[in-house]
Amino acid sequence: MMPKARPLPPAVAWVLTRRAPCALLAVALFASGMWAGAAWTPLLALHLLTPALFALIAIGGGLAFGLQVALIATALLALLAKGDMAPGLMLLVMYALLPMLAARTLKGPDGLARSARQLAIGLGCAMLAALMVGASSQGVTPEEMVGRMLQPLLDAMARQNGMDAAAMERIQQASAWFFPGLTALALWGIWWGDVVLARGIAIRHGFFRGDARPFSGLRFGHEVAWAFLALAAASLVATGPVRYLAFSAMLLAGGLLTAQGLAVLHAWLGNRGTPWMLAPLYVVLLIQPVMLLPFTVAGLMDVWFDYRRRMTPDNGGR
Repeated sequence: MMPKARPLPPAVAWVLTRRAPCALLAVALFASGMWAGAAWTPLLALHLLTPALFALIAIGGGLAFGLQVALIATALLALLAKGDMAPGLMLLVMYALLPMLAARTLKGPDGLARSARQLAIGLGCAMLAALMVGASSQGVTPEEMVGRMLQPLLDAMARQNGMDAAAMERIQQASAWFFPGLTALALWGIWWGDVVLARGIAIRHGFFRGDARPFSGLRFGHEVAWAFLALAAASLVATGPVRYLAFSAMLLAGGLLTAQGLAVLHAWLGNRGTPWMLAPLYVVLLIQPVMLLPFTVAGLMDVWFDYRRRMTPDNGGR
């Protein structure tokens, strides 16, 4: 039985139903990331909640209302930046438009998987566009551009740890190859988590209508699996920038399949009444990320074998 919906606190409802206060809150959350001085601070956590705010606005007020709030916030950021439109455009596209479209998709049929896939495509395209535009403006390849960007950080690490030149060169090459794809994957995890968080708030307060399945119900279609396999093949046989971009996109697609494999695990442990085992498992995965590879394989195989259907034979499995 679903718990009784609770109304939003009056002050929160007042802010979320008015354009100007919503825009001011969005600017405050977004700007908090600029004030964060360390790699991880409460201010940075607030900054990463900006997509959740826009997803919540889109769920409760609709896409048109959310776009109006985003445009006001973009104008306010331009004023704060003394005419510089770059922060405002980043807010408009990355922090507002993409999560709002994902939230709108979440309200439709099979919204859980479709919203996750849509966000991945949007963030992947943004990553590829940034790589190509940045490399073109500098007259170098995307790999060389990323290597130059990471060079100061890697040089400082080499000086601190006393690494030799050969080892440092291998680390630099690996970092340049993995950085774009893993960055896009990390952003996807945060952005989609924000969208799901906004959905949870909307469900709790009774204004969400759509796909309310938990994470254990996440399942992508064959298109994600084929895209991953095609990108893996391209990263092996292609050359030059095409190979580099295909490898970065493959990491993002592989992340989606890894999430599906973890969803299978959630369902399996839930069926056995042992969801408490998830906490130590995720601690292990944080310590040894390479342990995610079996879940990538499990997610890829689940596209064809549908393990969760076999776990629940009463719902049509055998």
